[in-house]
Amino acid sequence: MKLKMYFALLAMGMIGLQSCSNDNDDDLPSSKVPEVVRNTFDSNFSNTSNLSWETKTVSKGQYYKAEFNNKSDNGYKTEAWYTADGTWYMTETEMPYNAIPQAVKTSFESSEYASWKRDNEVDRIERAAVKEIIYIIEVESPQDVDMDLHYSADGILIKAVNDDGDGDNESLLPDTPSEMMTAATEFIQENYPNARIIEIEAEHGVIEIDIIHDNRSKEVLLSTTYEWISTSWDVYTLPAKVTEAINASQYSGYVVDDAEYFETPAGNYYLVELEQGKNEVKVKITEDGQII
Repeated sequence: MKLKMYFALLAMGMIGLQSCSNDNDDDLPSSKVPEVVRNTFDSNFSNTSNLSWETKTVSKGQYYKAEFNNKSDNGYKTEAWYTADGTWYMTETEMPYNAIPQAVKTSFESSEYASWKRDNEVDRIERAAVKEIIYIIEVESPQDVDMDLHYSADGILIKAVNDDGDGDNESLLPDTPSEMMTAATEFIQENYPNARIIEIEAEHGVIEIDIIHDNRSKEVLLSTTYEWISTSWDVYTLPAKVTEAINASQYSGYVVDDAEYFETPAGNYYLVELEQGKNEVKVKITEDGQII
């Protein structure tokens, strides 16, 4: 399984990077929250307790975050994010593992992460920009590697993200410009009929679109002028020609760690990560077994 480690997001100020600035975060009484925000909140959540508000600055944008127990949803601890004009952006609900959809539990418990230490609470994320709900399971390996596993409601593992330890999901707040969101959505609808869009974000000079298509998670990359760069997804069984090419090369004796399949305008290939002891190498191999 490819582990999508986003260490670069923590160090680089790129387009679409969402980093938190806690220096400007302030708790505030409800009376200091704009009336339009309070009205929208009341229409969204009518049965709450332990409500508190604070301002949060994320990616240079200011939000009003409500923290409360949602009595209409088993009293789960919940956070809802709004901008000053009353626009809702995201709701994060902390719920017990046993309460998540059975499809998510089944997928997780049959995955390579099943033996990892699992947190007892799971985050359910609902966002204004996309329809898909995602569930985030936090796990820790015996080697103290922390990962956030993002699942769709029907149990498809969307991605595994290195947990930076900040304990929140502010980076999931949608901040993609509306015109980019529209153009990227139109591209997906035209080229991947019936695909479900999970996330659209611009970073590192490209537009990254996470989708579920043909019952698998895929990553589509576009240029900022909406030209297709690539589409990729994890693979678990390599074709015989690819395996034979590895065994006949200088990498004979290496073990396959991860593998992805890439579709690009210039041609398709497998990107295979190989390991031998402490040595690691990534190799591109075409479908007919040519190492490139």
